[in-house]
Amino acid sequence: MNIKQFLKTNVLAIAALILFTGSIMSFTLMEKKSVLATTYFYNSADISAGAFANPSHWNTTNASDCETDGERPCSIVVPDGQTLGSVLAGKTNAQVLSMSPNRKP
Repeated sequence: MNIKQFLKTNVLAIAALILFTGSIMSFTLMEKKSVLATTYFYNSADISAGAFANPSHWNTTNASDCETDGERPCSIVVPDGQTLGSVLAGKTNAQVLSMSPNRKP
Protein backbone atom coordinates (compact mmCIF):
# COMPACT_ATOMS: atom_id res chain seq x y z
CA MET A 1 0.00 0.00 0.00
CA ASN A 2 1.47 3.33 -0.93
CA ILE A 3 1.22 6.53 1.09
CA LYS A 4 -1.31 8.27 -1.19
CA GLN A 5 -3.80 5.43 -0.95
CA PHE A 6 -3.33 5.20 2.82
CA LEU A 7 -4.05 8.92 3.19
CA LYS A 8 -7.12 8.74 0.95
CA THR A 9 -8.66 5.84 2.84
CA ASN A 10 -7.93 7.26 6.30
CA VAL A 11 -8.53 10.99 5.74
CA LEU A 12 -11.36 11.18 8.30
CA ALA A 13 -9.37 9.37 10.96
CA ILE A 14 -6.37 11.64 10.35
CA ALA A 15 -8.56 14.77 10.55
CA ALA A 16 -10.14 13.55 13.79
CA LEU A 17 -6.70 12.89 15.27
CA ILE A 18 -5.50 16.39 14.33
CA LEU A 19 -8.60 18.02 15.85
CA PHE A 20 -8.30 15.94 19.01
CA THR A 21 -4.63 16.84 19.43
CA GLY A 22 -5.36 20.52 18.87
CA SER A 23 -8.12 20.57 21.47
CA ILE A 24 -5.90 18.87 24.06
CA MET A 25 -3.15 21.41 23.44
CA SER A 26 -5.57 24.34 23.83
CA PHE A 27 -6.70 23.05 27.25
CA THR A 28 -3.08 22.76 28.32
CA LEU A 29 -2.42 26.36 27.31
CA MET A 30 -5.52 27.57 29.19
CA GLU A 31 -4.37 25.81 32.37
CA LYS A 32 -0.98 27.50 32.20
CA LYS A 33 -2.54 30.94 31.81
CA SER A 34 -4.71 30.54 34.91
CA VAL A 35 -1.64 29.71 36.99
CA LEU A 36 -0.19 33.15 36.25
CA ALA A 37 -2.96 34.95 38.16
CA THR A 38 -2.46 35.91 41.83
CA THR A 39 -5.14 35.49 44.49
CA TYR A 40 -5.32 38.17 47.19
CA PHE A 41 -7.24 37.85 50.46
CA TYR A 42 -8.88 40.67 52.42
CA ASN A 43 -7.18 40.75 55.83
CA SER A 44 -8.74 43.75 57.54
CA ALA A 45 -11.75 44.33 59.77
CA ASP A 46 -12.31 47.75 58.15
CA ILE A 47 -15.68 48.02 56.36
CA SER A 48 -15.79 51.81 55.99
CA ALA A 49 -16.43 53.39 52.58
CA GLY A 50 -13.53 52.69 50.21
CA ALA A 51 -11.78 50.30 52.60
CA PHE A 52 -12.14 47.29 50.29
CA ALA A 53 -10.27 49.14 47.52
CA ASN A 54 -7.27 49.84 49.76
CA PRO A 55 -4.39 47.56 48.61
CA SER A 56 -2.83 47.58 52.09
CA HIS A 57 -5.86 45.60 53.36
CA TRP A 58 -5.07 42.71 51.00
CA ASN A 59 -2.42 39.99 51.17
CA THR A 60 -1.54 36.78 49.34
CA THR A 61 -2.04 34.77 52.53
CA ASN A 62 -5.42 34.22 54.14
CA ALA A 63 -5.74 35.15 57.83
CA SER A 64 -9.23 33.63 58.28
CA ASP A 65 -11.57 31.25 56.51
CA CYS A 66 -13.82 32.25 53.65
CA GLU A 67 -17.59 31.74 53.92
CA THR A 68 -20.63 32.24 51.71
CA ASP A 69 -22.07 35.11 53.80
CA GLY A 70 -20.52 38.16 55.36
CA GLU A 71 -19.91 41.90 55.08
CA ARG A 72 -16.33 41.75 53.80
CA PRO A 73 -14.84 40.26 50.63
CA CYS A 74 -12.69 37.18 51.03
CA SER A 75 -10.56 36.99 47.90
CA ILE A 76 -10.05 38.41 44.43
CA VAL A 77 -7.94 37.20 41.54
CA VAL A 78 -5.52 39.61 39.88
CA PRO A 79 -4.61 38.53 36.34
CA ASP A 80 -0.99 38.36 35.24
CA GLY A 81 0.23 41.71 33.98
CA GLN A 82 -1.99 43.70 36.36
CA THR A 83 -1.39 44.91 39.88
CA LEU A 84 -3.68 44.74 42.88
CA GLY A 85 -3.79 48.53 42.95
CA SER A 86 -4.87 48.77 39.32
CA VAL A 87 -7.63 46.17 39.80
CA LEU A 88 -8.99 47.95 42.90
CA ALA A 89 -8.49 51.54 41.73
CA GLY A 90 -11.64 53.67 41.85
CA LYS A 91 -13.87 50.80 42.99
CA THR A 92 -16.54 51.14 45.66
CA ASN A 93 -16.99 48.56 48.41
CA ALA A 94 -19.98 47.12 46.53
CA GLN A 95 -17.93 46.74 43.33
CA VAL A 96 -15.10 44.96 45.17
CA LEU A 97 -17.64 42.69 46.89
CA SER A 98 -19.03 41.72 43.49
CA MET A 99 -15.52 40.67 42.40
CA SER A 100 -15.13 38.33 45.38
CA PRO A 101 -16.72 34.87 45.10
CA ASN A 102 -16.73 34.39 48.89
CA ARG A 103 -17.18 36.52 51.99
CA LYS A 104 -15.75 37.03 55.46
CA PRO A 105 -18.00 37.80 58.43
